Amino acid sequence: MNEPSASEGGRPGPHHGVVLAVFFASGAAALIYEVSWSRQIGLLFGHTVHSAAVVLTCYFVGLAIGSVLAARWVRRVDPLLGYGLAELVVAGWAPLVPMALDAVEGSSWAAWLSHPEPAMQVLVRVVLALALLLPATVALGASLPFMAEHLSPDRRLAPGRVALAYALNTAGALIGVVLASAVLMLAVGVRGSAWVAAGLSGGSGVVACWLAVSRRGAAPKPDRGLAARESVPGQSGEVPGGSARIWWVLAAISGFGTLGLQVLYTRMFSLVFHNSTYTFGAVLTVFLAGLALGSAAVARLHRRMSAERLLGLAAGLGAGAVALSVPVFLWLTDLDYFTFGRTFVGYLLGVLGLVALVVLPPVSVLGAILPGLWKAAGASGLAGGAVVGRLTACNALAAATGALLASLVLLPNVGLWPSIALISLIFGVIPVALLIRGGRRPEAAGVALVLLGFGGVAAVAPGRVRTLPPDPRIEILEAWEGSYGLIEVVQVAPGNRILRQNLHYGLGSTGRSTVRELRQGHLPLLLHPDPREVLFLGLGTGLTAASATVHPQVDRIAIVELIPEVVEAARYFEPENLGVVGHPKVSIRIDDARHDLLASGRSYDAIVSDLFVPWESRAGYLYTVEQFRLARSRLNEGGLFCLWLPLYQLGANELTMIADSFASVFPGTSLWWGQLSADTAMLALIGTEAPIAIRPDRVRATLPSLAETLDDAEDYLGSAETLARLYVGDWPAPARGARLNTDEHPRVEFLAPIRQRNERMLTGDRLLELFDRVFRGLPSHQLIGEGGSCDQELVTYRRRVWQREQLVRRSP
Repeated sequence: MNEPSASEGGRPGPHHGVVLAVFFASGAAALIYEVSWSRQIGLLFGHTVHSAAVVLTCYFVGLAIGSVLAARWVRRVDPLLGYGLAELVVAGWAPLVPMALDAVEGSSWAAWLSHPEPAMQVLVRVVLALALLLPATVALGASLPFMAEHLSPDRRLAPGRVALAYALNTAGALIGVVLASAVLMLAVGVRGSAWVAAGLSGGSGVVACWLAVSRRGAAPKPDRGLAARESVPGQSGEVPGGSARIWWVLAAISGFGTLGLQVLYTRMFSLVFHNSTYTFGAVLTVFLAGLALGSAAVARLHRRMSAERLLGLAAGLGAGAVALSVPVFLWLTDLDYFTFGRTFVGYLLGVLGLVALVVLPPVSVLGAILPGLWKAAGASGLAGGAVVGRLTACNALAAATGALLASLVLLPNVGLWPSIALISLIFGVIPVALLIRGGRRPEAAGVALVLLGFGGVAAVAPGRVRTLPPDPRIEILEAWEGSYGLIEVVQVAPGNRILRQNLHYGLGSTGRSTVRELRQGHLPLLLHPDPREVLFLGLGTGLTAASATVHPQVDRIAIVELIPEVVEAARYFEPENLGVVGHPKVSIRIDDARHDLLASGRSYDAIVSDLFVPWESRAGYLYTVEQFRLARSRLNEGGLFCLWLPLYQLGANELTMIADSFASVFPGTSLWWGQLSADTAMLALIGTEAPIAIRPDRVRATLPSLAETLDDAEDYLGSAETLARLYVGDWPAPARGARLNTDEHPRVEFLAPIRQRNERMLTGDRLLELFDRVFRGLPSHQLIGEGGSCDQELVTYRRRVWQREQLVRRSP
């Protein structure tokens, strides 16, 4: 990358390279903060789309305020000193965020965060998020204007230097995302990552302040003549004075479209990826790389063309490339599940390659818009830091709006593909407006027609691509697009329907799976002596929760479901789920499961946590020590917590980590089979205060009601004795120093996707090896009073022999 000419606004100072390196480091810190803070606040607010939108909005509002304030202060203080102080403020505030979150979680504020009135709930969350983030985000927002002013020492914007610095800062942000996603969260933890970022910010601030103090009185006088010749209004096509207002409008359009596009692209790739933290990080990484390349291009090209031409070309080409990225994505993927590579590293490289092919072309040219706007507005005579600060503030506020509308309005109401087409047309406003402003109306009309055509391609192209195997027996009964993705009810055979998310993730099914899904609810309820109030974390098809409706003791059933569209989809499974959505005993709440436990304050006799994909981003928080403590605190006396685990989505280390974490909370931790299969085995961790005892009389009284709901035979729950055969053993309390899965170190979320892509899941021989090495040696206790210790040992031996035989014999 070539540095702009040294004559631009005066020669760079002797420490110019150091200043750019510092700015690079602060860019990395900014993204690490964002990743860390969003996770920390998400645990309090709930990891929902609405909560994420509140946090993102508050983050960008702080950046905008900081940009505006710095634009006013750049002439009052040494800009390099101002930049350094801003970085020190961020570093000083970062450690206070987790302390404030801990204080709020234990105060009356926690109840207000889930106020029954939606408007009040949003207001309280916005106020709290602003209070938590504003000091730091204001300081983060101030850093760019101060740096721009420092790089423009003649008080005229030096667009080449500022664009290059911005490119390096954005490249630093890219490195921050990679570090946070691939290294820091696993190595030092969530809050620990923020400490690392604070170290980067603090170091950047100290270096900048030292440079500012040391260079006082020694700075060379700027070459005002060269700077003035470069920025004389009219020489490069820029128009000064009142016409500069258009740049603010275009900055808003650019910010709105850019962040809205990031949200939509993330959703688009969720249709084909395994949706771990790594794949989401890959999309953001490539997006930032595109913005950095666009800004670096401005640093090279700003002298060769006028600002208007630069902006028109960047926006026009970007608008067309955004529209064409949809057919390119469809052509490259055919909407099939992405399986490139035989290892996790190979898979991740393939992910980065695919995202780069689709995203990098449009985002690289769009990344030139904001630096181009600085150049255009800078010709009006504003100081370098002032023009950068004000335009960036406008861009940031519009960006927050774009992300909000894309997540909460466009995706649910317009759909993914038309939304991308709409964003393309929004960017198309820029070249059309500039052509009209220059009196070139025929060209403007032509460009508008071409971009409308491209937008139409983006909107209709997906309709020609299959989303199912070409089998006439398969049909989509209903589909919903929402903030969490595409939800579909798919009929694959008569009487066999699948509820799926984003084309490839099954949330449950009927047919041969009906008995198994019902068993997930029946088993824990049969193990409880008298379940009256029951909570199910996750609805899916509704079959698991429906099992509670046939237990005569159960009075109230609460269900928490994250995705609103799933509730509607569950109605398509009413013949099997016994109409659970409208059942008089049932209440359904739309919320994050973890947050509902925290905020509701209600207690239950039994809590049943459904199967969740361990490697999906943020799903790992349902397998942490803190989640288990929260569940235990919500149990009535004698209550139990049932956590279902898909062994075919876990490795042996992850299973051990989850079980140890669970046993560190529950004195009685027992393992039970939900499905004995070498390829699709399911296991339940049952947590209680005392060892479980099966009551044969209650089981016999309940079994007739269960049998009436089943069309197929239930091999496992035919009697108290067959129920006992599912008991694996008791998991002991973890040894001191055992690696646990915690909120600070969500190891399962980061390790499970690696294990999955390296094909090290607990299936086939690996599951049998685990059974022989671990399960056979687990201690066990009497369930039904089988007799003395010798009889108990014989019963345990026979039970485990039978279980191993089932694992070998049973197909999926």
